[in-house]
Amino acid sequence: MFCGVDVGSTNIKALFIDEEGKDVWVKSVPSPRRHDGHGVVTDGMELIAALEDLVIEGWRTVGRGKPIAAIATTGIGEDGLCLDDNFMPRGAAIPWFDHRDRAEAEFLLASDEGKRHPWINYAFSTAAAKWLWLRKHRPDAIAGNDPWVTLTDFPAVWWARRKFICTTLIPRTGVYDVFRREWVPELLRISQAPPLPEGLVAGTVVGTVAPGPLRAAGAASANTLVVVGGHDHPIASNAIMRIEPLARIDSIGTANALFAETVSPAAGAATAGIDLSLPVRGGPGISVIGPIEFSVPMRQAFGNDENVKAYLSARHLPGEPARSAPTIAQALDSTGSDRHRRVIEAVTVEARDFFRAMKRVGIADGPMYATGGWARSRALMELRASIFGEPITAVHEPELTALGAALFAMEAATGRMPDAMKHRTTEVIEPRKDWMDAYAAW
Repeated sequence: MFCGVDVGSTNIKALFIDEEGKDVWVKSVPSPRRHDGHGVVTDGMELIAALEDLVIEGWRTVGRGKPIAAIATTGIGEDGLCLDDNFMPRGAAIPWFDHRDRAEAEFLLASDEGKRHPWINYAFSTAAAKWLWLRKHRPDAIAGNDPWVTLTDFPAVWWARRKFICTTLIPRTGVYDVFRREWVPELLRISQAPPLPEGLVAGTVVGTVAPGPLRAAGAASANTLVVVGGHDHPIASNAIMRIEPLARIDSIGTANALFAETVSPAAGAATAGIDLSLPVRGGPGISVIGPIEFSVPMRQAFGNDENVKAYLSARHLPGEPARSAPTIAQALDSTGSDRHRRVIEAVTVEARDFFRAMKRVGIADGPMYATGGWARSRALMELRASIFGEPITAVHEPELTALGAALFAMEAATGRMPDAMKHRTTEVIEPRKDWMDAYAAW
């Protein structure tokens, strides 16, 4: 068995695949949270305990008495913890979506050094802004020379007893130059960064599982490999890139994240709003992430997710294309019978514009793939294909992020790249010719 663990904002998940790469068990439980007086935070050891319970439950169900061969973790990008010499967290991890550090993010954005690195998108979610906030309000959580590791990497760090940060997560700190492949000393200084550990590429073997609950239960042994996973959107996208290396991925869940990689980025291209990172498997070039709000405007328009699901359950969306491209604000303010369609069109126009911006950064016009919960809506996919002006291949894998981590674990243990993605259920959705022509006229 090979296990992929997904440390999510809302839920944590464990997924097991067998020696043929087939899913044999998956379960999701709420991410452990507690309140620190400002908002919800994550206690690192509570996270470890919850993940170990989940992994042990899965192993007891499908493990057939044999220890897991390898395990990898993936998940959110900016949450993190400082660890002491015994690998114990000094404080709790602030979630990326917490706005308490907005002032610190604005300070970094307005700083001279921040302006010299315009491709770094400083926001409340950036780890550097959270470091500054901790220095002011929780100094014990970041004091001394204890290295900082991401919450996503922490389970692997704990199990292998080796501090590291995945290279897909390094740029999420806000103090790294993806073009020079180096930390920026001035940004480290003004963000009052804690010490940062070695960077390791996804798929690297960190070590083996140390004594603890996993080994005591029999789920792991002294030979169970601990493998680097990384940032959730890139790891899920890399699973699709195992099918098509030049794929451009439209990942549509709570947020809409667009992803692609290029080995020849365009120098000096405008990158406003685009997050730049490192290729999942290392090597030259960059990866590009386009973050877009999806659920928020949809809930504003429909009231709740159930209404959205009901509307998108049709085979084709009702109504006709708008005469011109609506903005989200215009769509939400509209009162006509096609208001819901206008909101979906407006969100999709943002995605289309991101793909165009990604092309200016150097992303090739590779085939379009879609994944995530909303990719299961054929009506939505048909509309997006019509606005994008090209077919979309939807990958119907419910837990693609955890699967991506499990595939890296399997690859590390077997020494070969699994071809398991070729057996996943996919569906090609073509644009509607009449809609595509109308949208092209925009």
